Amino acid sequence: MKGVLFFLGSIFRWPVQKTNEFLILHIYLLGIYGITFLLSNVGLNWSNLVFTVGLVAPIGYLIYNGLPLDCLNYKSAIQRELNSQN
Repeated sequence: MKGVLFFLGSIFRWPVQKTNEFLILHIYLLGIYGITFLLSNVGLNWSNLVFTVGLVAPIGYLIYNGLPLDCLNYKSAIQRELNSQN
């Protein structure tokens, strides 16, 4: 339960602490939704592929750039956050 509460608190703190990253992520997601909507209205059948690749691409990019394997371990996440505040 502690881990869930920690990550929930991190989600609420993230927009305030890193506003630029928050806005870039949401602009990207809105762009993917917009492109998918336009492609589906035009009648192209591969709009679902564009949507899926658009949502999976950032995760692949993070893994390629060295996403830590313990990124969801709340004890190591707390330690990283405490180290970043000092």
